[in-house]
Amino acid sequence: MLLTPEKSLCEKKQAIVVSKDPGKPRAHRAVNPKRTYSLRHYRLDGELVKNETCCDFLLVNDSMRKAYLIELKGEHIDDAVEQLEAGERKVRSDLSGYIFYYRIVGSKARTHKINGNKLRRFKEKCGKRLVIKENVLEETLN
Repeated sequence: MLLTPEKSLCEKKQAIVVSKDPGKPRAHRAVNPKRTYSLRHYRLDGELVKNETCCDFLLVNDSMRKAYLIELKGEHIDDAVEQLEAGERKVRSDLSGYIFYYRIVGSKARTHKINGNKLRRFKEKCGKRLVIKENVLEETLN
């Protein structure tokens, strides 16, 4: 089992969970209102998943059975789709019955890349479960 509670980077009822690469401005901030939800937070790329393509972080809301795959991207934003899909394949068996959400936090991405075919098809497939934001994405969990 890849996603054991002791490997989690956050406390079970942590108020704010931040996914951020050291020294980089890009960040995903998840607010747990009134510490309502039971959470787990993992760094996938380079920690739990080594020598393979994968997204950077996974945030799991066990209370609502939601899993947030998070990719922090520089200028190669179109690579994020492959990394998010690879992350989902890696953790899907550990999160059976969970709904997957996708978050891309980019910087330096050119408009034509954000509107490129690969990302556009992924947006159509995911609908509102995909959110793309520049530099910082903050959301309140529900």
